[in-house]
Amino acid sequence: MPAEQSLWEGKPSLKVLTADLILALLFALALALGVSLVFSPALAAVARISGATARAIEQNTPGLRFAAVVFVVFVAGQRFVRLLWRGLVLRAHSYRLTNQRLVVESGVFSRTIDEIDLRTVDDISFHQRPLERVLGVARIGIVSSEPGPDGGGIRRAGVRAELVGVADPRSVRETIRNAAYEASGKQVFMRPT
Repeated sequence: MPAEQSLWEGKPSLKVLTADLILALLFALALALGVSLVFSPALAAVARISGATARAIEQNTPGLRFAAVVFVVFVAGQRFVRLLWRGLVLRAHSYRLTNQRLVVESGVFSRTIDEIDLRTVDDISFHQRPLERVLGVARIGIVSSEPGPDGGGIRRAGVRAELVGVADPRSVRETIRNAAYEASGKQVFMRPT
């Protein structure tokens, strides 16, 4: 087998989070708008309960308004914190393709390295949502089979890796396909798209 050579390296693009960012912004806007529309009528309805309640609301309106703002910031902020975490997790991934293997490293605090021998690659899937298509990114799934527990016999197949947010995905898919073709001894196992 020839010496190992690096063919491609990459990281997921943060573009895959675009739809989630848009949804988080729309949620925050809808929540803020909803709270602002309901705030005064709700206070007026509660003030009608009794004269003491009306005086308490009148005296504490600035504090109640501040509480409403804190509520909106807290609830909407949770979505943005989760989105930020997903971005950190995504950027902690890295992909490296050589002429012998595909290596996927992941983990924000700890590190996990998954490796697929290109000789075991059975198929490569390609999935692109409409927004991902506009942004020029996609998901590439690697389906491979491994020898059974005794090193031979029945092979277990399945998706072993998914490369998320790959820029220039068609080119990367073809690079992986060609490398797997070369590593497998030029056995024809899939067609290009």
